[in-house]
Amino acid sequence: MNQGLPFWAQEVIGTAIPTKVQDGVLRCAIADGDSGIDYYRSIDGAHMHDRASVSYAMSTLDTPIYRQHLNGVRPSSLDALIVDVGGGDGRNALPWLEWGYKRVVVVDPIFSALRRLRSRLADQPQWLDRLLLIEADARRLPLVPQCATLVQAIESLYYLNEAYEDGLRECTRILSVSGRLLVSERDYEGGLLLSLLYGNLRDSLAQARTRDVWDGVDGLRVRSRCFTAVELAAMLERNHLRVLSHRGVSALSLILAYLRSVGKITSDDETQIDDVHQLLLDLANTGSMRRCHVVVAEKA
Repeated sequence: MNQGLPFWAQEVIGTAIPTKVQDGVLRCAIADGDSGIDYYRSIDGAHMHDRASVSYAMSTLDTPIYRQHLNGVRPSSLDALIVDVGGGDGRNALPWLEWGYKRVVVVDPIFSALRRLRSRLADQPQWLDRLLLIEADARRLPLVPQCATLVQAIESLYYLNEAYEDGLRECTRILSVSGRLLVSERDYEGGLLLSLLYGNLRDSLAQARTRDVWDGVDGLRVRSRCFTAVELAAMLERNHLRVLSHRGVSALSLILAYLRSVGKITSDDETQIDDVHQLLLDLANTGSMRRCHVVVAEKA
């Protein structure tokens, strides 16, 4: 196999997409002209790992929630293939390595994010032997059919917008017959709240009409989509997936992050952080005011 990739990579990599290896990352051809990919290339990825170290930032608050959701779908065998679609710099891939899974694939269109992940793990070669990093488009995953026991796509497919179902079909294609798919997508009302807090009322009303949610930094903007619970379930069913559970990420994390950004959450609130984390973990399973849906599905 190509130098720098784990020994088992040949078993799961397809042959139809031209590839090369650079800095331990399998680089696949990605078509030009996708505004979401262009945006994240311009800022070197979402930097979720770095942002998750800032107290009361949304990434910090949500990371334990996603770990809880992932813990609920852990395959029984450590030999199971785990595929993280849109995994970026590894925030939601690291739990699988920590839990001892032997084959973890992270796919993302931003090469610099994958390279950061590999650099962070350079002093843990035993983990690198269990990790395959692939630069690729979610609409064209360079993996063989039915290879994955678990596919996770956490806050990534919604950036495909009109091509959302193309990414969903690819996730389904690589999913084994008895496997599970975990997707996290923006909630419609959570998107309205995001647009209102970080934009204005006009932005929120526009999002209500179009389902378009806009994010950005330093004058750059990127579009994504959002779903009601009914819309998302219908989308999954249309693509031959059966919903097993429908939970979420509470909108409270979004509100707390906004309050931090405007100075309403201060250093005095650090003493409450453990209670906040526990509340958010509870709301992930019982709450109805969502920032994101978290759905687990299987092939119908």
